Amino acid sequence: MTPVHTKYSASETLVFPDAITVKILLSGKQTNGNQAVFEDIVYPGIGPGRHIHYDQDEIFFFLEGEFIAEVGGEMYTFKPGDVAFIPRGTIHAFKNVGKTPGRLRYIFSPANTIEEMFREFHLASQTEVLSPERMAEISLKHGQEFVGPPL
Repeated sequence: MTPVHTKYSASETLVFPDAITVKILLSGKQTNGNQAVFEDIVYPGIGPGRHIHYDQDEIFFFLEGEFIAEVGGEMYTFKPGDVAFIPRGTIHAFKNVGKTPGRLRYIFSPANTIEEMFREFHLASQTEVLSPERMAEISLKHGQEFVGPPL
């Protein structure tokens, strides 16, 4: 495998209006599937439903804003500079509880097909209302399952 350098300004960006902007900073294809790195810009009051990644560990790096997260049934508060490790198979969710958009980066290891899942969410949102049922259908194809409502 060869080293990879990506530019933030050239990152693929998936905009979900008034919710989350997902930036693909490092693709699983660029790391032979070892890792994928993303950044979310999250509107106030927004976060995904509780979910599980069955075959991937995830690490959150909180960069801007105020977040809460539920990890394995425990609630945590996160501020800029905080980090969280979510082992595969752990139910988790986060939410921006600040008054301004927040920003976090996260790593999936291994990458599997997680970036394709985000792309499918985005494509579906362009042609239909992205309902929880539709998100659940898409996510199951990529080793993730939504198991509860957002925080």
